[in-house]
Amino acid sequence: MSARGKNTTAKSTAISLFLLLVSLACWTPRVWGEQAPGAKVLEDRCSGCHAPREEGGKLDAIESQRKAPEGWQMTIDRMVRVHGAQLQPDEARTLVKYLSDHYGLAPSEVEPFRYALEKYDNTVEQQNIPKAVQGTCVQCHSYARIALQRRTPEQWARLLDSKVALLPNIENSTGSSGFLDDLWLPTAKKESVPYLTKNYPFTSEAWKKWQAASKQDYAGSWKIVGHDSGRGGDYTGRLTLKALGDDRYEGEFTHEFADGSSVSGKTTAIVYTGFQWRGIAQIGDGKKQKEIFFASEDGVVIGGRRLLTTIGDLGREETLYKSGADAKLLTVIPATLKTGETQKVKLFGMNLPQNLTAEAVILGEGVTVRSLSQSGDDTVIAEVVTDNGAKAGPRQATIRGVEGKIPLYVYTTVDYIRLSPEQAFARPGGVRTPKVFQQFEVFAYLNGKDGVKGTKDDVKLGRVGPIRWNLEEYVKRNNDDDVQFVGAVDENGLFAPANDGPNLQRHMSDENVGDVWVEAWYKPDGAKRSMGARSFLLVMPPKFNFQPIE
Repeated sequence: MSARGKNTTAKSTAISLFLLLVSLACWTPRVWGEQAPGAKVLEDRCSGCHAPREEGGKLDAIESQRKAPEGWQMTIDRMVRVHGAQLQPDEARTLVKYLSDHYGLAPSEVEPFRYALEKYDNTVEQQNIPKAVQGTCVQCHSYARIALQRRTPEQWARLLDSKVALLPNIENSTGSSGFLDDLWLPTAKKESVPYLTKNYPFTSEAWKKWQAASKQDYAGSWKIVGHDSGRGGDYTGRLTLKALGDDRYEGEFTHEFADGSSVSGKTTAIVYTGFQWRGIAQIGDGKKQKEIFFASEDGVVIGGRRLLTTIGDLGREETLYKSGADAKLLTVIPATLKTGETQKVKLFGMNLPQNLTAEAVILGEGVTVRSLSQSGDDTVIAEVVTDNGAKAGPRQATIRGVEGKIPLYVYTTVDYIRLSPEQAFARPGGVRTPKVFQQFEVFAYLNGKDGVKGTKDDVKLGRVGPIRWNLEEYVKRNNDDDVQFVGAVDENGLFAPANDGPNLQRHMSDENVGDVWVEAWYKPDGAKRSMGARSFLLVMPPKFNFQPIE
């Protein structure tokens, strides 16, 4: 090294040392109580780089942001991976808990963007956001990822520096999107940062109110109402929770599905920020499920998604109701009755009266309850007959002396069916990376009053089956052959992609990717012909990096 180079290095080192000494001299240490282990980890592991410099000795950057638990997890992972932070796994977990509780989000701030945390990856975001924000932020990740954090004006501005430092090619990556009229950095400074600063500020009334609110105790007995878009369909269940302290819970649950199957399991969970439930369930067959739930502010309802795989491509919608003293009806399965048929209906609730008679169950004019059987204090099975002349349309199911009116619909015939989702994606895997599956299900519909299929007044009846499934080519080029290689859909509507990697059987050893139609065929009882529906399925290239918030 030349003498000039040595002098430059020496000067840089001296300047860095001087700035460090100045920051330490200006720092008024905080008092860390023994009751706050997370604060101690924050001080020990983070203050070396994030020197306290703000009012009250707040650590630079860290304590000027608020995020969901997954957001803080991503931040800590980046600090370890990119910046060499030294953290043990238990320290990282403690830090996520502390930061989520003290610098988290209020329920109303999370609610509009829960879908990203629950891994509803087929969600089409509908937020009316400026073109500049779409071009500078959303073309690389979801808008929810932005909106699930809050920052001071300075921190929103400094975020741009981090992006440029970590992604030096960002101008080239975003320049051809069609959203940007100028370069990425000037557009982000002039338009995106002011928008984010105004709409997602560090200080908010919602957060102040939630911090001041008393937090709920979730120990006790719960009733479960859920939906499995795969084989099981609608289900009910029970959960008993025990508090372990420090916002930790453990419990045992059972799920009983509409197809007659059932599962039992145990769960352990942590509640972040007083309402964000993150649990790991151990099922009897040895499988694990991740619970991404959110409690109501009064703590009596918890809802969210149960992830059936580690990456969240398959899951179940679930709502938990805390048992109280009152009798309450929670759901009716199925919620549709066909005229001229006899069928069994499950009424599920809490603290239901014992020894109910058929007259106590009211399903509306033209529907007769022939017999009842009860199980425990929450389940009634009614055998019902719907007259041929019963009036079609909406009505309510009730039980005398029990709170709750559940929507019920009487119909004569199905007009058409639709697949859900109607636009979907999957990814090959299994060799170098996990496969991304796609679950489809079929729902029956009625034409609305206008008699026209596919308009806003149409009525969604519910899930139907059995279904005959098929894949057809979505033709885009001559000799299109994607349908032969992308994968297959089983009898329950689950599309399983093929393996990742080059396929020597394809032209130019292409991957097992492409686009196809997923077709469903359903033949109602007594119908001469089957009715069909289809969804577009894009099988994209494999994915190797799965983020807590995409």
